[in-house]
Amino acid sequence: MLKKIRILFADKLNPFNLCPHSIYFWFLIQPYNAIGISILGLREVGVHWRQQIDPNETVYLMFQIIDLRPPFPLTLLLMFSAFGLAITDGANRLVQAAQLELANELNNLKETIYGYSSLLVDQQEEVIETTKEQEPQDLLYSRDPFTLTPRISIYYPILGRRTSLGLLNLDLRHVEISLKQALEPNETLHSIIRFLDLYSPFPLQLAVLLLSVGLFITGQIYIYGETTRE
Repeated sequence: MLKKIRILFADKLNPFNLCPHSIYFWFLIQPYNAIGISILGLREVGVHWRQQIDPNETVYLMFQIIDLRPPFPLTLLLMFSAFGLAITDGANRLVQAAQLELANELNNLKETIYGYSSLLVDQQEEVIETTKEQEPQDLLYSRDPFTLTPRISIYYPILGRRTSLGLLNLDLRHVEISLKQALEPNETLHSIIRFLDLYSPFPLQLAVLLLSVGLFITGQIYIYGETTRE
């Protein structure tokens, strides 16, 4: 009896229970839907459909379409491929933000230059041409392949696998915290409620993202080791 009690409490106090239990990669279908690929284990991958319910992007419903059991190497390839696309998209957004800031500074400089009547005409034309080159182009953005890159959601367990706290990384600066709740016993239907938006510095956001992925892999390796031992 004491041995069973020790095993029970050892499982409850196991720090590996705090590791993320799922990683979702969301491919957006504008304006209200998304297709998600979830990594639930070393050999467990799911495909999901997410539907926005609330107009202000607060409440969502998530349906599981299919459950796959690919080989372990294929699961890792899928996870790191989607993760690399998400990181690439975040880096591209940072570059675009820097370019937009530079364009705004050039616009302010142009307005300042127009205020001085003693400025030469050729200098004014040079600043105007430089500003036009830095301005974002809507036509190029509509054909931008980065619009197809995924967003990452990482869920930490609260009450087993049925209730979890999620971090949705929109880019390398903006993260949304949400609560995911299973609505059916077989975990086919979930509700997602977002309740907090955070804008963190770029290094901190990247550190949290990499740490979460590392904890997920560590937890899955531990589960695999315990299963093999049994």
